[in-house]
Amino acid sequence: MIASIFLFCAGIALLWLGSHWVLSRIPKIATWLGISPLGVTVLLVAVVTSLPELSVSVLSALKGQSSSSLGTIVGSNFVTLTFVAGLCALWRPIVVGPSIRERESGWMILSAALLLVLSLDGKLSRLDGLVLIAVYVPYFLGTLHDARKTATPPGAAPARVLLDLLVLVVSIGMVLLGAEWVVRHGSALAWRLGMSDLLIGVTFYAFGASLPELAIALGAVMRREADVTLGEIYASNIFTGLVVAGVVCLVRPMAVEAVVINRDLPLLILAGVLLQLFVTTQRRFVRSEALVMLALFALFMAAQFMGFSLSLP
Repeated sequence: MIASIFLFCAGIALLWLGSHWVLSRIPKIATWLGISPLGVTVLLVAVVTSLPELSVSVLSALKGQSSSSLGTIVGSNFVTLTFVAGLCALWRPIVVGPSIRERESGWMILSAALLLVLSLDGKLSRLDGLVLIAVYVPYFLGTLHDARKTATPPGAAPARVLLDLLVLVVSIGMVLLGAEWVVRHGSALAWRLGMSDLLIGVTFYAFGASLPELAIALGAVMRREADVTLGEIYASNIFTGLVVAGVVCLVRPMAVEAVVINRDLPLLILAGVLLQLFVTTQRRFVRSEALVMLALFALFMAAQFMGFSLSLP
């Protein structure tokens, strides 16, 4: 038990320190590469922090548990979009830049809507997987193009940049390892203290895959880096919904449960539309709107336990 306490605390420390180092290196790497800090966040950091979802989903697919893979993808995206974004805006209102409002938000809704449309026949085939991955390509190229237009010229020695890249990779690794330790040893401690399996599942495993995004997004809020906050959240959702889901389909086609089609994916799209409305009307994501997103998250979690299902017309 003492070891679990130590490693749980160490996991929290790794999350905090790793996210701090990630955020401190983004501007330096962006300057040398000639792309904007938002570009580094969207094209690199958000992709790497999605590795937990990718690994868990692919392993589930290899074990023949494809429905678990899709559940991990949809559930993680919903938690990130509602709980993580809501918590960040509750901490400090977020001023939203034009790139987030005009590109990332729309692509996030598109990725969820496409996943729903492809799932309507009750299955996701390898062809569906190729479609999902193919749709990610223009998003990636468009983001890279825009990031270069808004960037500053390269301004650091190659050796220095290699060091910054190494620190960035190590820092992201610290965030991922910290999330793993918090989930594993936190749940072990909770079990020893008599917490029910259901409550452990809600408090630890439901949030485990989203901890890297939470650590980096919340760290960006504290540093008043608004574009990095929502950029990381949106880009992580887009990558997970298109690339991770696409890779899982290529590994093993999956049957899609009715509850995912009738409840989970519509709620994910609703969350994306709500957040889009919030960030475009006032160009800020404020605390009252954050409470709405957190309430939607609470509704989603309640629906998981009550077996509530939205019916499509």
